[in-house]
Amino acid sequence: LKTLKAGGRLLLPLQTMWLLLLLRSCLAASAPPGGDVVPAGAASAGGPAARQRIAYVTNTWWPKVDGAAITVMGHARYFSEHGHDVLVVRPSYPDDSPVWERAVEAGMASDPVPPSPTLQFLSYRMVGNRGGGFEPEMDASDLSRVEKGLTAWEPNIVLVVDPDYFVLDTFRVPGLNTLMQLPSPPTMIACMTTFCIEAIRKMPEYWWLNYAPAHALFRQGLATSYGQFDHIFVNGDQSAAYLRPMTVLRGSSWEPLPPARVVKSRGVPADFCTALPEADCAAERAVSLMRERPRGHVAFLYVGRLSFDKSVDELVAAFEAARRSGRAKRATLYLAGSGELEPLVHAAADRLGPASVIHLGQVSHRRVSCVLREADAYVSAAHNETYGRSLVEALRCGLPVVTMASCNMHVDHGKSGLLGEGTAELTEHISMVADDEALRTRLAANAQAYDGATDGPSDAPGAMLRAVLDAQEATLRGPRIRRAWHPFWSCWMCLSLVLDHPGWTSLAITLASAAFMYAAWLCLSSGAAPAALPPPPSPQPTNKTD
Repeated sequence: LKTLKAGGRLLLPLQTMWLLLLLRSCLAASAPPGGDVVPAGAASAGGPAARQRIAYVTNTWWPKVDGAAITVMGHARYFSEHGHDVLVVRPSYPDDSPVWERAVEAGMASDPVPPSPTLQFLSYRMVGNRGGGFEPEMDASDLSRVEKGLTAWEPNIVLVVDPDYFVLDTFRVPGLNTLMQLPSPPTMIACMTTFCIEAIRKMPEYWWLNYAPAHALFRQGLATSYGQFDHIFVNGDQSAAYLRPMTVLRGSSWEPLPPARVVKSRGVPADFCTALPEADCAAERAVSLMRERPRGHVAFLYVGRLSFDKSVDELVAAFEAARRSGRAKRATLYLAGSGELEPLVHAAADRLGPASVIHLGQVSHRRVSCVLREADAYVSAAHNETYGRSLVEALRCGLPVVTMASCNMHVDHGKSGLLGEGTAELTEHISMVADDEALRTRLAANAQAYDGATDGPSDAPGAMLRAVLDAQEATLRGPRIRRAWHPFWSCWMCLSLVLDHPGWTSLAITLASAAFMYAAWLCLSSGAAPAALPPPPSPQPTNKTD
C-alpha cells in the first residue's frame, strides 16, 4: 500500500504534465498564427483576378467513377484551362483493387484528366478492405508525405472535398498542421459532397454509429472538421440546412459554423441523352442485355455504386416485394455499377428467376446515356444525396423517377416522378409505375419537359471558379475566424502530428518511458522496508564474591 501511494504521488504530476503538453499542442494547432485574428493583408498573395495557385484535395478520383469524382475532375480541368495553376491531391488505388478491375472492364483504363503545365498531381495510397475493397481507407501515414508536398507547392487557395472523411481516416484536415500555421495562410474552402456520418452509419463496419452517443460525438467531429475552414460550399439548400444548427468551440464559446454557400457547381448538359451516336451505344454490352428483355416488360434502371450508403439493399428488397405482390411481375430491375453489394444483387436474381434482377456491370460514364435510353423508368433508394447526378441524367433522358423524398432536389412528386419516405412506399411506387401504363406515360412526358431549373448552369465549373475567387476576395478583406477545437476531436487530430514528426515522437516516447521507469524506481525504493538490525547482545550474569 505504501508503494502504491508513493507511486500515485509521483505518477499523478507526471501524467498531468503530459496531458497539459498534449492539450497545449492541440490548442496551438487549433488557433490561427499570431493570435485570434489574422490581418487581412496576410491572408494570401495576389488579388482574386490574378493567377491563383489552387490546391484541390479530394477523396475520390478516377478509376472510381461517381458524381463527386466527375465533378472534381471537371473543376480541375476547367481551373487549369482558365489560367490558374492547379495541384490535385488525389487517391491512388492498389493494383489488385476491385475499383481498378471494374474500371478496366468498362473500358476506363486511362485517366481522363492528364497532367499539363498548369495541372499537377500529388497522390496518396488507399489501403484496406472497407466496403469489400470498393471503399478503402486513406493511408494516414502517406498523408504526412502529401502534407509536406502540399506545403512545398505553396498554394494560396485550398479546397478540401469532405474534410470529415479525412479526419475519420487520417486524423487530419489537410493543410491544418502546416499551411494554416504559416504567417500568410491560404484561403481554406471546404466542399461538402456527401452526408458522411449518415452515409457510413449504413455500412456494417460502422454499426456502432447507430447508437445515439456515438452518432452525436461523430456529428460533432464533422462540425469540428468544417470549423477549420474560412468558407463552406454545398450543393443545395438541404445540405446547408443540415450544417446550419451545428456549433463548434472557438476559444471558450460555442459558435455556429461559417454560413454554407450554395454553389451550383454541378450540372448535366441538356444534350446529355442525345450526344452519343447510336452506333456507339450499340457496342455497349449493357445495352444488348436490356434489349433482350421479354416483350412488354417494364425496365427499371439504377446507375451508381452498389453499396450500403446508396441503400441498394433497400432498393432490391423493395423491388422483390413489388414483384412478389404480383403488380410488378412484368418488371425487370437493371443495375449498372459495381460495389460490395454485387453478391446481394446476384442472390436476388437467383431467387426471383429470369428477367427479374439483372446486373449490367460497370458502365463507363461516357455511355451511361445509352442504358438510360433503353429504360422505362429510373429507380433509386438513396436517402443521403447532396446533389443526385443520376436523377438529373434520368430526367434529361425523359425517364420518370421513383426515389426517396429525403434530400431530393430535382423530382417533382406526382409530375416527373414519385417520392417516398421508406422501403414500403418505394415498393408501392414501383408497383404503381410498373402496373399503370397511363401513369408511366404521363410522368415520362413531364420528365421530358425538364428544363434544368434545379440543375447547375451550363458552365457549372465556371460557377465554381467564380465562387472560389469570390471567397478569396472575402478572405483578403478579413478578418480570419479562429479555428474550431474540441476536447476529443482536437486530440484526435493531434495524432496526425505524431505521423508528421516521427523523430520528435520517438524522442518524446523515449523520454516519457525513461521518466516512467525513474518514477517507478523511486516508488519501489521509497516503499522498501529498512533492513532489520541485529538484536543487542543480552547481558551476561556475573558472580559477585564478598
